[in-house]
Amino acid sequence: MIIIKTTSDSHKAMKDITNALLNKRYAACVNIVPRMRSKYILDGRIVESREVMLLIKTSQDLEAKVYETIKEMHNYDIPEISTVETSNVDKDYLKWINESLNTEK
Repeated sequence: MIIIKTTSDSHKAMKDITNALLNKRYAACVNIVPRMRSKYILDGRIVESREVMLLIKTSQDLEAKVYETIKEMHNYDIPEISTVETSNVDKDYLKWINESLNTEK
């Protein structure tokens, strides 16, 4: 199991991405973290904004499809998309993830 993280200032874009990933079975679960504050450098200055974060639970073999879906649907020109490798996952939860994704692992 891996967790893919992305953020956006558009709650609608994040809901649309979430629904697409779940409908295509590219993700077993997506956590939507609303009203997060982000501070970052943009055009040489520090900017603060409210964003929504997605934590996408999926398998390594679906990583490229998740990235592709996010890039196609995201409202940012250069969205943050990063993969968090998991070192230890409860076996029952991992079984559920794999069954949800229809993978044989």
